[in-house]
Amino acid sequence: MNSELFPPGLASQSAKKKWFRFIITATLLTTLISVVLIHSYSGLRKTMHQETRLYLDNNTRVIKSSILQHLNGIEAIAQELADNIVNSSLEPEEIRAILENTGAIYDGFVAIGAAFEPYALDDSLRLFAPYIVHYEGGYRTERLDAWYDYYAQQADNKCTSNNWYQCARTSEQRWLPLRFDEISNAWIVQHVRALKVDGQLIGYVNLSLNIKDIDRLIHKLDTGDEGYVIIFDNQQRQIYHSLHPNTRDASEILFSQVFPQLKPEDLHALSVEEQIIVPNEVTDVPSFLDLAIVDNTQWTIAVVIEREFFAHHELQADVSPVASLIEDNHHILTFMVVFTIICWTALGSSLLQEGFHGRVWWSALFITLSFVGGIVYIWVEQQLTDLDGIYGSEVVTNQADLRSFVKSYSKNTLRAHKEPPIFVPTGVALQSMKMDSENNLKLTGYIWQRFMLANNFEIEKGVVFPESSETQIRLVYDEVANGYQTLGWAFETVIPEHFEYETYPFDKQLVWLRIWPKEYLKHVVLLPDIDSYDNMNTSNRPGLEQDFSVGGWRVERSFFDIRENSFNSNMGIANRANKNEAPELHFNIAISRNFIDPFVSYLFPVIIVLLMLYAVLLTNSKDEHRIGLIGFNALEVLASASALFFVALLAHVELRSHIGANELIYMEYFFIIAYIMILIVSVNSILFSWGFNITLIQYQDNNIPKLLYWPVLGGLLFFFTMFAFW
Repeated sequence: MNSELFPPGLASQSAKKKWFRFIITATLLTTLISVVLIHSYSGLRKTMHQETRLYLDNNTRVIKSSILQHLNGIEAIAQELADNIVNSSLEPEEIRAILENTGAIYDGFVAIGAAFEPYALDDSLRLFAPYIVHYEGGYRTERLDAWYDYYAQQADNKCTSNNWYQCARTSEQRWLPLRFDEISNAWIVQHVRALKVDGQLIGYVNLSLNIKDIDRLIHKLDTGDEGYVIIFDNQQRQIYHSLHPNTRDASEILFSQVFPQLKPEDLHALSVEEQIIVPNEVTDVPSFLDLAIVDNTQWTIAVVIEREFFAHHELQADVSPVASLIEDNHHILTFMVVFTIICWTALGSSLLQEGFHGRVWWSALFITLSFVGGIVYIWVEQQLTDLDGIYGSEVVTNQADLRSFVKSYSKNTLRAHKEPPIFVPTGVALQSMKMDSENNLKLTGYIWQRFMLANNFEIEKGVVFPESSETQIRLVYDEVANGYQTLGWAFETVIPEHFEYETYPFDKQLVWLRIWPKEYLKHVVLLPDIDSYDNMNTSNRPGLEQDFSVGGWRVERSFFDIRENSFNSNMGIANRANKNEAPELHFNIAISRNFIDPFVSYLFPVIIVLLMLYAVLLTNSKDEHRIGLIGFNALEVLASASALFFVALLAHVELRSHIGANELIYMEYFFIIAYIMILIVSVNSILFSWGFNITLIQYQDNNIPKLLYWPVLGGLLFFFTMFAFW
């Protein structure tokens, strides 16, 4: 076996043996470490998937239990109401009083009522159907029979219109299908219970559940930013979707359309091991699906959670120290795999019998490709990095989040003996966003606020953007409907950007619009107007137009969050209620840079400079034949290197002036490395032409520097990339 890695005369046999032993040891050690890391990473992924399955199973059970408990509560109220009515004098005024009393005591439903058979109460009263509708801040009394003739409606198979009474009479169902109720202005599912006197039917009590109220039950648990829950009725029609809680599709959406890969026999609660993998409708990535049946209504609950749920959440299960290390930083595995490939390349070159020059050049190529592969992998991983880390402290994506904040903040205000807060729903719809020449963001769009008429708070209505350097805002509508006054303004504002460029051009940024109430003296707190958005899932970019785009960026997400900003001053107002830990509403847009533009504009010229620099290095020769062909001269090498230096320097200066960053950014490492390589090539040419007796320089017509150029360049780029993204 010829273990030469160096040519004869370059090293002693003893040095060769030591080198060979070192390569074998390094290869075996790095291989062992890489195998351990890969095995630990594989085990970590399996643990994450298993934990996701268990979490999904528990999530489904809790959601089912919450819905079942809520439905049982409504059924108990309906039974109590029916008993109270049957045991009363059946006088219309007394029935109305019973309904109002029940509606005032209990909640959990949007409307409560009773509807009676024709002339069941009085020979002069054909229909009687009092209806108590809940709304924010109170309730109102209506008469169903004043809205429509519920008895004259014909029953059908769907029961999705005002024929609910006839459907109750002709079926044994206690929970009727989803329908839109004009009186409560909500999509409801009704629970009906017969009213019988001496065995004779005299009518039905009905309690209406606003399907949106299920949202509060669903979001008690975290299904992940891309997880969702869908509920189908007993006829397998979709009645609720957690990604679209504020909208109902007029056309029927069936279970078979949402999950076409499932068969009817799959419609049961699956065990953890049997959970089905389906494509996520938001991200299209593989996700786990779990199903459960609600006993009362025979609703099917479908819960979908991404398989990589615990890649973005804290893993509860215990893992090995090595797996924990990889979980904290995947680049450790990348580094070891690249280093292992390099060791195997060196070992393979040492073991080959013949063709020394071919061996070392192929080794240099494989080592360079290993470094390049590691760099590209880190780039791709950075592009796919989740944006959860840039979220604010109090992200609001559903009514449950909103209620939790309102409840918590109200309690804290009460404990601190402050003035009770006035919560004002506020919404934003951006139309455009662009950056001007001074790195300021110009935003245009609409902003609105809803004020409950019943509260009648004497406050100044409107908003201000405290970070704005220039704002134009004008009132465009003032509407009163459903007990609210809604004011909407068109605005145009300029705010300073808050970008950090360390990972440019693979950086991800968070743009926010900071919103304050115009009323400053009173304790006004702005909340996101969730009811005004069809979908609050961050990936669906609520508050942005469908074609919303930002030049040079990809818009990833948008969301509201509420941040507490403490001031160590009362701004000169002695009675200012919220001078400390004042909650501020932020509308956020998460964007990631389109790296193609910076690559072509700045990185491509550097790559050309490095290629041309290698061409200059190849001209180094003392062979008279080669000199005759390429005309090597140390001064010409220096002149060429100087020209390439100024090309790189101009591109570098242009990059700094364009970005305006105060810190060293990732792309600058390419320029710094280019300067280093230019300096090395220049010094090498001088030493080579002056004939310094340095084996590394003079051996075989300066072949070693030519051989090492790309591996050294690739290694520098790889390690600087590791450093930037570590």
